Order: sequence, then C-alpha cells, then structure tokens
Amino acid sequence: MMNLQERITLKKADRKELYCLEPPFPYTNFLIETSNACNHACIFCAHQKMKRPVQMIKPAFVRDILQQAYDLGTREVGFYATGEPFLVKELPEYIRWAKEMGYSYVYLTSNGALATPEKIRAVVDAGIDSVKFSINAPEREMYAFIHGRDDFNVVCDHLKYLNEYREQTGKAYKIFVTGILTRYTQGMKDQYFEVFEGLADEIVFKNVYNQGGYMPEIETLLKCTDDTEQYRRCNLPFDAVSVTCEGYLSVENADFENMLVVADLNKVSLKDGWYGEKMKKIRQAFIEDKLEGTLCDGCVHHEYREAKPLTPELATKNEDIFSDELVRERLKKAGYLA
Repeated sequence: MMNLQERITLKKADRKELYCLEPPFPYTNFLIETSNACNHACIFCAHQKMKRPVQMIKPAFVRDILQQAYDLGTREVGFYATGEPFLVKELPEYIRWAKEMGYSYVYLTSNGALATPEKIRAVVDAGIDSVKFSINAPEREMYAFIHGRDDFNVVCDHLKYLNEYREQTGKAYKIFVTGILTRYTQGMKDQYFEVFEGLADEIVFKNVYNQGGYMPEIETLLKCTDDTEQYRRCNLPFDAVSVTCEGYLSVENADFENMLVVADLNKVSLKDGWYGEKMKKIRQAFIEDKLEGTLCDGCVHHEYREAKPLTPELATKNEDIFSDELVRERLKKAGYLA
C-alpha cells in the first residue's frame, strides 16, 4: 500500500488516462461528509464564512451509500470533508459498517482537539485503518493564530494517546500528521519533526491553496512566498466521489456551500450521479480547460473568478463567500497587516 505522501502526490499527478467523460468508478478517493460542523476556525478555511445549515448525515443514508459504492468497486473510504468527524457520535458505527462490508482501507482526518481517549478507542476498536491529525503549526502561539483555537497542548496529548493505544492493543492502524503551510508557517518544517518525532508514521506538508475556489484571498494574503504554481492539476471529477452531509454528490470534498453539487443521491443512484450529464459536463470543461463560471475556475487558475452553482436549487446563497474581510481582520489583529 502507498504511503501518505505517495497518495497525495498521485492525487495531484497529471493522470491523463482518467480524462474522459465516463472514467472507471473510483476504487479509492471516496469521502463522506458525516457533518459540516467544525470546532475550529482555521484562517485558511472557508468554514468561517459558510452559511450552509450545520447538520449531521443520516445513518441510514450512510449505510446505503457505502453499499452502493462498494458494489461499484470502491474499496477505500474516508469519513471527513468540511467538518470535524469526532463531532459525530455515530462515527465508530460508520467505520464498523464499512469494514464489515469489506472496505480494505477506512480512514479519517481530524484536527484532533475532540479525539479524546474514549473516542480514539471507539474508532480504533471499530476498525479504523489510519487517523490523520491536521496540525497546522508546531507550537502553541502560532497554532492558536492559525486554528482560531488554543488547543495545541490538548491535540498533542490526544496524539500521544493515539500512539499509546496502538502499543497497548497491537493494532496496525497508521498515524499521520499533516501541516497546511501558509507564508507564516512555511519556515517551521524542522520544528514539526522536533515536536512530533516518534508520534507519527509520516509528517506531510501541503501548501495552502484556494480551497475548491472558495478562498481566493489565500492567493494574496496566505500563500507561501515560494509557491509559484500557476495551474493546479485536478483529478477530482474523474477519480473522486465526494458525498455531502445532505446526501448530494459533489465534484469537490470541500464544497462549503454546495456550489459544486451535480446530483441529489436521495433521489438518484450513486452510479447515475457519477455518470450523469452534469458530471459529464464538468469533466468536459476540465478536459478543455473551459471552466468559466464555475467555482473550479478560480481554484485551478489560482485567482478569483466569478462563479455560479452547478445546481442552484441545492446550493446555499452566500453573498459574502468570496470576501477576504475575515482573514484580513485576523491578520490585522495579529499584527501581520497594518
């Protein structure tokens, strides 16, 4: 099995063999948004601007969509997207269902603040294959600035327990730490290894980017100074299944206002949504690089582009979604902007 860095690299690779209107149904890259609620307010995350009603996914829908994806050939599933998975009390049950169905790799990403020993034991005992903590600064003060919460020490304690429980049980789940780098943390990589040495099987970094098109201010206010990427290759429409907590199929797992929804899976099958006309239309736009008017346009081209929802009746209206006001206010308060 590939390690975490290899998986991330593959997702960004120029995989032209996938670029067709009816690609094979994904074997991996299946994410279920168990909730869009989050206990943190990361400076680079559009959750702070989101107006979509907060809710939890329906358990009966989870079981059904897991089975549909499995029957179509998917063998890996992650239980996270825009929200914090440890806010969902049914999370261990969802993991257990996936493993009982035959999924070979079940995983989640968390900020770790709510991953108490009790909750860690529950997901591990349910059969989780890997847990990734998103820790976006390696020391307390910068962490509080980036995450909007002073939880660094708590997260470190939970990470330690995640390791201790693995040693106690002998279970083979993987433990990862990722850091989303901004211009304010890009020089802290060495400190990550000093702080988290021995507490993670891998520590992987990703440069901050315009979260599916929702955060154009990243380009001007947060982007790493050494990041010169002009075009972001995206394989998501061809090789990823993203299901929202409402039960919609989206092109992007970080679809905060459902602007990239292509099908309502409460009304159509996953297969019909994946091979439906709206998904084919967005794939054609990616193939030709003619994404004007879509949220994806700004994301792949690293700048603000006007966008409208793919399915307006399922999207949340938010006139402030592209505003940089919240990020500017935080930067000013921290003394980074005049």
